[in-house]
Amino acid sequence: MASKIFLKKKNEHGFTLMETIVALGIGLLATTMIFYIFTLGLKNIQTIKNIESLHSNANFLLNTFTYWIKQGETFTVSPNTLEIGMPDSIKTITSNGKKIIVNDTISGIAYLTDDSIGTTSLNFKGMAKSIQIGFTLETDKEKFSATTTIAQRAF
Repeated sequence: MASKIFLKKKNEHGFTLMETIVALGIGLLATTMIFYIFTLGLKNIQTIKNIESLHSNANFLLNTFTYWIKQGETFTVSPNTLEIGMPDSIKTITSNGKKIIVNDTISGIAYLTDDSIGTTSLNFKGMAKSIQIGFTLETDKEKFSATTTIAQRAF
């Protein structure tokens, strides 16, 4: 009888240990990159929301100041305070270092900025027929500065 030699066939199914380690490494690297990009995107979205909030508040302040100056009849300007004589009241705009405050002789004191937004500077400069206004709003991480000149209404 002829002797039979049994040859082991190489297992063609499955992965070797080295292939598995390389595949896991590549998968881990791809997962880490995706997580990093996602986290970076979330941080950028939060930064954009903060800047948009500052911009909205600055736009509101500028529109409010413009309306009041256009309605005003008399003006008393100092570097940190603007007093506007209106037909029915006197509005005094100032800052306490954190918030912009309006004191109206009819409606009393109102705050024009909320608790999450601070005011680091508020400056007024009177000119011949206009008033220059400059202010800086800030949150914990972002700052937004605005300066404009508003012409007074001609009488």
